[in-house]
Amino acid sequence: MIARSAIRQALAILGSSMLLLCWIEQSSINAYWRQTFHRPSQLEVLSDLSVWRVGADLGRGFRDHSRGLLARLDRWDDDMIAYFNACCLRPAPPPVLAPQAQAGSKAPSTASEPVLPAGVKTQPPAVSAPQQAAAKDSRLWLRPGQKVLLAGDSMMQGVAPHLLRPLFKLHQIKALDVSKQSTGLTYPDFFNWPDTIERQLAANPDIGLVVVFLGANDTWDMVGGSRYIRFASEEWEQRYRERIRAILASAKAHKTQLLWLGAPNMGKDKLNRGVHYINGIFREEVESAGQRYLSTREALGSEDDAFAKFMTLPEQGEVAVRTADGIHFTRQGQVLLARRVLAELRFE
Repeated sequence: MIARSAIRQALAILGSSMLLLCWIEQSSINAYWRQTFHRPSQLEVLSDLSVWRVGADLGRGFRDHSRGLLARLDRWDDDMIAYFNACCLRPAPPPVLAPQAQAGSKAPSTASEPVLPAGVKTQPPAVSAPQQAAAKDSRLWLRPGQKVLLAGDSMMQGVAPHLLRPLFKLHQIKALDVSKQSTGLTYPDFFNWPDTIERQLAANPDIGLVVVFLGANDTWDMVGGSRYIRFASEEWEQRYRERIRAILASAKAHKTQLLWLGAPNMGKDKLNRGVHYINGIFREEVESAGQRYLSTREALGSEDDAFAKFMTLPEQGEVAVRTADGIHFTRQGQVLLARRVLAELRFE
């Protein structure tokens, strides 16, 4: 009897906890369900109940509070790094100044200045070849102490670790990885990338570059109120472009460079056709805004629209760069994409 009573109590506590979790996290559950299964969840039928909507408001408040706390912790981390650099690192030695000239005496001349005949103008100094090359360098420029914001889905989650280390170790540039799997621009109720990027830029004014890698989760119909908007329809494309433009507008408002990575070729034909269509939208919007669009398929061994699981490298021969699902990358593929991104950057 005691054992049965304990089991019933444990089940009651478990059931109540699950109900409370669904009540508070209903918005996230509904958005995830639509993102994953592309239809409304069973919980949405309860949205007409006022007590159920209270739970949604509580969950939203908890998430906003958590984001604010994380932002404060991130600023505290930056303040501690700055304090350490100021107090614990050895300062640079002061410059050696030339001795001051005695009062009333003429300062010694360090170089003879030729006297030119009247009417003869001096010629501007010649520009060296390295200086000319630097002036023509179209890579995105970053300075030590700036940050790079990495935004994207699971594709970015795989590439990000291979960017974090070299950026900081070689160039003293901190990368903020906010990538999140199963996200995109089609379902902002599940995860809103324009809002997320705007918050990060506002909280980190020293971000010098935003790298965006999205598209694999976007080849679906959108939710428009109580209806679905067909993928690639005129209304779908208009809404999708607006979300891209919102990200580009945030980068412009914060005077931040942006590098947008196109989605690679996919192993499934329908998905492959979808990402090619989306990549065309990415390129148009990004280049129209004066930012940088970068195709990724060449870095993974594809010269056309066909999916390639393997590519040949000079020193290693044939290697796998894509996984069996036809979407994600092997470690070798992740490294190749990270190197391709780094090749677009130049550092002070």
